[in-house]
Amino acid sequence: EALTERYGDKVKITKVEAPKNRRLCLNLKVLSLPTFLFFKIGKEADRLTGDITIQLIEESLKKLLS
Repeated sequence: EALTERYGDKVKITKVEAPKNRRLCLNLKVLSLPTFLFFKIGKEADRLTGDITIQLIEESLKKLLS
C-alpha cells in the first residue's frame, strides 16, 4: 500500500494469489514465494524472491523508472 501511494501514478502494482493462479505462476516460472516481478513494456525487467524489503523493491522501481 505504501508503494502504491508513492509510485501509483508511475507504475501499476498488482497482487496475485499464487494458489489460485497456478498456471500463471508456472508460465512466469515463479518457484518460491514471495516473488516480485517487474515488467517494463510487457517484458520482465527484474525479479526479487525470498526475503524482500520495501527498500529492495524501491531500488528496483527507481532503476526501472530512470
